Amino acid sequence: MLIAPDPWACKSIECPQVHEFDIAVIGVGAAGLSVAAGAAQLGARVALISRDPLGGDCLHYGCVPSKSLIHVAALAHRIHQAGELGLDARLGLIDLGQVSGYVRRVIQAIAPNDSPERFHSLGAEVIFGQARF
Repeated sequence: MLIAPDPWACKSIECPQVHEFDIAVIGVGAAGLSVAAGAAQLGARVALISRDPLGGDCLHYGCVPSKSLIHVAALAHRIHQAGELGLDARLGLIDLGQVSGYVRRVIQAIAPNDSPERFHSLGAEVIFGQARF
């Protein structure tokens, strides 16, 4: 498979050369990253192409942030129910700024697994841009 930049996107007279890959993965969500990592580890020449940050919706907007919020809500619920067990625990005010900070920290802890550097270390080439056939 040959991959080359769109000639219309070149800002200089010379565009980068055409590159040859065994597999081109378009999209950097959980499925695309898994395929790219597996193929690269097996020795395939992999191009990982995305217009968005690696990790996709799951890392940045969906699975990870929502599960982090669910964890906070479940903990608040357990604190609220502690009195039923004879524990004197009271849930005070919820600081949404701190909750948001917690969610960001969880994302930041997972992000290195989905980083361009990791995929380069596996042997994949990460290309940021719009893919089309």
